[in-house]
Amino acid sequence: MILVIGEALIDLIEDRNQPGGFQAIVGGANANVAIALARRGTKQQFLARLSNDRFGKIIRQRLESNGVGLDHAIDAKELTTLAVVSIDAEGIPSYSFYVNGTADWGWTDAELPTDLDLENLHATAIQFGCLTMAMEPGNLVIEKWARAHYNQKSVTISHDINMRPALGFDPETERDRVERVNQISNLIKASDEDIAWLYQLDETDDKYQVKIDRIVRQWIGDSGRHVFVTRGGEGVSIYRGAETRIDVPSRKITVVDTVGAGDTFCANLLGQLSDVDALGSDPFDRLTNLSDETIAEFVRVAGVAASIACERAGAEPPTLVDLNGVLASL
Repeated sequence: MILVIGEALIDLIEDRNQPGGFQAIVGGANANVAIALARRGTKQQFLARLSNDRFGKIIRQRLESNGVGLDHAIDAKELTTLAVVSIDAEGIPSYSFYVNGTADWGWTDAELPTDLDLENLHATAIQFGCLTMAMEPGNLVIEKWARAHYNQKSVTISHDINMRPALGFDPETERDRVERVNQISNLIKASDEDIAWLYQLDETDDKYQVKIDRIVRQWIGDSGRHVFVTRGGEGVSIYRGAETRIDVPSRKITVVDTVGAGDTFCANLLGQLSDVDALGSDPFDRLTNLSDETIAEFVRVAGVAASIACERAGAEPPTLVDLNGVLASL
């Protein structure tokens, strides 16, 4: 069972055909991961702090209707987080946020599952990232909790970096935070844009790729950490150890928008790892035992799932039936 912890918010998405008109859609990177896992039939529970306001009720209904487990979700007194989303002509979203004092960031030690809770849940992995690991005070509470489980080697820790520069974060401060969280993670997913912003890289630099490679290998160090760098239409690079980089091409599609694509990728990668018992205690051993061919195939399939999400408006990950249908046609 995969435990996803993090934000579940409302995206107010501007109507491209009616400027100034907005539609309230359930969003949040971690909520999207939980929904994508549920749609592919992977056992999961979503740890979220859900407001009791009207938006919070809409969020809960969306999660429950998709089969997301909410047994350990928190009923929060604070208001729901809002993100205003505009989609450009190429389907790329831009965000502005209303986050001060909202429900998603108020985590306390008492709200997090104990070791016994995780054992009773048969949890094999903890998935987190994006704003949940960036917004104080809750991020520091979650980080301390996750660090204990990383040190115990009791579950796989998966971190989706998923930066949100629109919130006005300082790249240097965020770089320090991301590197710290990476050190307690077994799996790391980042886009090349995330890395470029964090390290202030120039994409026109001839050594751009060399610099990304060097940064990722610094994250890995001498550990068994696996890093997945998504490159949009160019595919995904898998980094295993100090030397191995495997490039997996993407499926060519017509993009409607990219909302939720990275979240769909994460969910479908984790789901496949779960299917072959590659998540759980002694996580680095489990990952190292996978062949390059196996993990490249998992990434290919996760990339196809993400591409299906890109063919749809909003964060609408495929079901396993949807995914298998597309895979069969390739």
